[in-house]
Amino acid sequence: MGFSVSQPLYLYQSPSGYIFRLRVPNDLRPVVGKTEFRYSLRTGALRTAKSRARAMAAYIQQLFMRVRSGMSEITQEQIQRLVQKYIRETLANDEQCRAMTGPTTSGTTTLEGKTLLESSDMKAPEARSLLESVNRWLRHQDHSLMQPVADRIIRREGLEVEQVSPEYLTFTRQLMKGFQSVLNVRIKRAEGDYSEADEELVPVLKQQVQPAGSERSGHSGPAESEQTDNPDQGLNFTEVQERYLEEIEKGGNWTEKTKAENLAIFALFVRVLGDLPVTKIDRKLMSEYKATLMKLPPNLNKIPKYNDMSVDEVIASKPSKTLTVTTINKYIRRLSGLFNYAARNGYMPVNPAEGMKIKTQQRADQEREAYTLEDLRKLFESEEFKKGKHPYCRWSPLIALYSGCRLEEICQMHLEDIRQEGGVWVFDINGKGDKRLKTKSSERLVPVHTHLIKLGLLDYVEYLKGCGEERLFPELRKRRDGYGQTVSKWFQRYKARCGIGQGKTFHSFRHTFVTQLKHKGVDPFMIHELDGHTIESESMGRYGKRYTSELLLTEAIQKVDYCVDIDHLINTHEVKQ
Repeated sequence: MGFSVSQPLYLYQSPSGYIFRLRVPNDLRPVVGKTEFRYSLRTGALRTAKSRARAMAAYIQQLFMRVRSGMSEITQEQIQRLVQKYIRETLANDEQCRAMTGPTTSGTTTLEGKTLLESSDMKAPEARSLLESVNRWLRHQDHSLMQPVADRIIRREGLEVEQVSPEYLTFTRQLMKGFQSVLNVRIKRAEGDYSEADEELVPVLKQQVQPAGSERSGHSGPAESEQTDNPDQGLNFTEVQERYLEEIEKGGNWTEKTKAENLAIFALFVRVLGDLPVTKIDRKLMSEYKATLMKLPPNLNKIPKYNDMSVDEVIASKPSKTLTVTTINKYIRRLSGLFNYAARNGYMPVNPAEGMKIKTQQRADQEREAYTLEDLRKLFESEEFKKGKHPYCRWSPLIALYSGCRLEEICQMHLEDIRQEGGVWVFDINGKGDKRLKTKSSERLVPVHTHLIKLGLLDYVEYLKGCGEERLFPELRKRRDGYGQTVSKWFQRYKARCGIGQGKTFHSFRHTFVTQLKHKGVDPFMIHELDGHTIESESMGRYGKRYTSELLLTEAIQKVDYCVDIDHLINTHEVKQ
């Protein structure tokens, strides 16, 4: 069925004419007995269809109001569904907190706008202590701890429940039992035990929610079956997000860093717009969201003064610095990935974020600055670099400068990855073992520049092999973002000490390398093969064979010359036994 953003959201077009479809709100589904109303408007004329659809929508909305006026309490089915949702969201929030913090982080972290009851990277002793209290409160029928959570959920779902009603008391008790299960999972996670799935540790998650009216016998007729929608339709954003993450994780497509970034982006979207049904998210709403992003400060979750402020209050405070165009476009791009998944799987008609990025006059090659000759001399001719506190302080910048390899590709390198291919020494960039590549095209062979050999890189490799080491930088430990985090932080500080300002990072070596190859007139296909980017030409990318290492060395790598004096570095880092 077709969909146009200029039409009402409940109006769809099929080959036989226009169709009226209106989703039943979550809290009314157990009473109404279906997830949506769907009728043929019996016309192919858009104007007539709009008129009939509006009249039908107004009538059904009145019915919703009448039903709600007769609903004073929450149903058992709703309680079960909402408790399951609370547990899943809290466990997902907990894992996000753990992904965002490192091994040296002290204290307990919660997501912005959340409490310990809804998100935490709580350590095992704290969780055990709180679990003892929860067990005691359950024994004494004291459920007041969960009342704020219950009230927030009730408001979010648009329900009307009296706090003195039996249903409300049941809801808070079930939430307390749910939190009890969450604490048991927190203890396991804090101890690094992920051997059991959440559903095994929290059996309530495996229970099937029986909708109201499901006990009726017999089969529905054709008209009724046509009007009852697939239960997967009308999902809220966080529900689609959960399914999207499951698919991504199944394919092993994200690093922990990427996952944490995306979860933070998705959480901000929900914070700004609420946990809406994805069918309600259209291009107009995305345009409004983009306008909001343009007014928000960077690192919103990391600035304490914004912790207790709403989004409107943050904007009203008029932050002196707001998100850059690059960051805004990254947020929209990550959301677009989720919406593409939702559209492909039938959860929403189209991707509302497609084409929503802010256009910029800046070319792609201008987005990250390259190092100037003056910068390179400051970096590589300083006394501090000559002395070098750690091996990575010497070799990681030099390898990046003369190979164009990414930071993580260098820091995760094994000694066996520096080998000969056809008589040429190469860096074998691969994803074997615990190594990770950015894309499939990142797997490649990059010849080792003779300057690196002259400076003693191969001698250092042989020394490490003699010591029984396996990795080029055994002093680096793998962290959440891989092996490069320590080097990245060191280089940022070192670069500042050299008097090089913002806008240039370790990754700028890669940009400097590619720029040098372009200025030397190197074949663009060779450049793509060396930097690990996909070759856009189908004939070359799919059918063309890779260049030999010898050709890449003579026609590309050896042409790289920055006119920087590196001879003073020879023998300054003699291997110490």
